[in-house]
Amino acid sequence: MLMTFVKATVSAAIVTAVTVLAKKYPGLGGWITALPMVSLLSATWLVVEKASGHEVARFLAGVLSGLLPTAILLAVTIVMLYRGWPFSRAVVLAVAVWLFSSILLSKMTSL
Repeated sequence: MLMTFVKATVSAAIVTAVTVLAKKYPGLGGWITALPMVSLLSATWLVVEKASGHEVARFLAGVLSGLLPTAILLAVTIVMLYRGWPFSRAVVLAVAVWLFSSILLSKMTSL
């Protein structure tokens, strides 16, 4: 229970700090957000909880498989926002495209 609280507190503090920074420096906040903080932090929590190296490697392989669909999600969101779409609609479209690309990539890699 204590470990869950520690993980939630540390993770929330990082997200809060980046959000505060992004209000003043959007580009820097975005760059920091793109750093592999969440991936490495999650892998660290797995190691702290005694996950095997194989389990951590499988987790990181899953992260790697999500990078291309995530890049597509971000690109669609950016393009739609520049075209004047409201944020909520741009995100809904981007998530749909992300889901489609994730499924397509999953099917292509399992051939």
